[in-house]
Amino acid sequence: MSKYDASSLELEEPFTIQIARPVSTTNYNIKSFIRRIFNLNDVPNKKQHLPLFIIAISILHISIYFSRFIYDSKKDQHFAMTLYHLFKLYIPCMRPTSHFIRSRVVKCIRLTTNGTCYYDEVLKQTCFSFLYPNQLWRMITVNFSHLEWLHLLSNLLAQLVQGIPLERKYGSICIAIIYWLSGLGANLSFMTLHRTEEATGASGSLYGLMLFLIVDRLIAIQANVEQRRFLILQLTLLLLPHIVVSIPLIIKFNVAHSAHVGGGLVGFLIGIDILAQLNPA
Repeated sequence: MSKYDASSLELEEPFTIQIARPVSTTNYNIKSFIRRIFNLNDVPNKKQHLPLFIIAISILHISIYFSRFIYDSKKDQHFAMTLYHLFKLYIPCMRPTSHFIRSRVVKCIRLTTNGTCYYDEVLKQTCFSFLYPNQLWRMITVNFSHLEWLHLLSNLLAQLVQGIPLERKYGSICIAIIYWLSGLGANLSFMTLHRTEEATGASGSLYGLMLFLIVDRLIAIQANVEQRRFLILQLTLLLLPHIVVSIPLIIKFNVAHSAHVGGGLVGFLIGIDILAQLNPA
């Protein structure tokens, strides 16, 4: 044990104690709460996936809409309308019709020399001649066409707020499959009831993701009874932004509810199948 001279201690500088200022936990609690809301993993410290698909598809939606908006603002409505007509879901552009129907005299879209138009001619003007009448790409491109900025905003809110947490939990491949299969189911459902009407938007795919999210959270509530209140609050906050923004659209436009039902049904069935395999009884 060492001994120290008392005089040497007097020459040393006195100890200083710094008292740290109390750190406000308000910001930390808010950030932590937001992270919990957007975290669907019920297992702690489980690896999260990067939401590459949802981000990429959202950027594509924004780019296509603003390209139409820019050309429309420059008074070049031809490009904007061409893009719209090429992307929309329209059954007469996607399947052949009989000669009897194609040869019917109808009202002309554009003036012709004799003032007479046939149904087939009008369809070619509306659909464009490329691969007409077998333009099956519209089953995919309909997702990238939006009527106006509020329509785009509604789809983006659902896509980002609900899609990113789902993709971080299940990965890009799984979410991409659900997204496109739900879109296919929505299109087929719409086509069975509306054979001569047109549709735009990705809401069919998004309703599939929404129903998949609901199934995921309901199973989480069943497995974690002690966290039931938080999980119900989490599900409500993830669904609320899309619901609020969709109300003006429902009032303003003729909404294709049949497409929503078809897309939601596909997402619901896929959710039951996947989650039943991940959570066997």
